[in-house]
Amino acid sequence: FVKEIPFNIMKFLVFDTSTDYMYEAFPAAREDILLSLLVSLVGGTLGGIAATIVSNPADVVLSELKKSKTDMTPFEAADRIRERGGIPAFATGMQLRMIFYSLLVSLQFFLYDTIRIGLGVGNDDMKLYLDVLNVALNEKVKQ
Repeated sequence: FVKEIPFNIMKFLVFDTSTDYMYEAFPAAREDILLSLLVSLVGGTLGGIAATIVSNPADVVLSELKKSKTDMTPFEAADRIRERGGIPAFATGMQLRMIFYSLLVSLQFFLYDTIRIGLGVGNDDMKLYLDVLNVALNEKVKQ
């Protein structure tokens, strides 16, 4: 679905920005495993909330399409929602989705960091791997 693109962009943007900020504010969290995992949980929660805000209008339109028994287009569904409740109608169900997605995203990042830390892979290791992969792919493209 097209709605997944802004959802994931916002999820990663807010997660990366918020965790960078928290690590700058609390440098000890980089060295302490429990604090580092807490930073992941908080960053994931914030990312999930922001992603929900961005994708909720599309979720409302999709819900309207599923409720409709006709072959309505997404634009027609959006017009119907706007006519029925105005712009605020696109925020229908946002609170529940916010809880669900903030839990889901925070658990995703928490599990990712738990596995990464458990395997002894640091952030610098990941960046190094991606840099090497980028060079290898660019050399292959040039050939």
